[in-house]
Amino acid sequence: SIALVTSKLRSLVPEAKIAIAHGQMPEAELEAVMVDFTQGKSDVLVCTTIIESGLDMPNVNTLIVNKADKFGLTQLYQLRGRVGRGVNLATPSPAVLG
Repeated sequence: SIALVTSKLRSLVPEAKIAIAHGQMPEAELEAVMVDFTQGKSDVLVCTTIIESGLDMPNVNTLIVNKADKFGLTQLYQLRGRVGRGVNLATPSPAVLG
């Protein structure tokens, strides 16, 4: 569940500011979470596939899809298309490459 993933992330990276977004949230709360995330007030956004419905996030540089095998190629492509359009693209560090 989204709560379990968030809990695991918080235990792994306690210094990260983690936000949650899903379609069952009240619209005003969801909008506030998304605005805060796009303004950099959160480091990580744990969310459902709600991001595939037209919310472009150009400054997001990494997308991790949990249980990607449960999605179709079209849906995965749609999710991928919502992130990484900005100038802050992720690149592996020399430690990762070496």
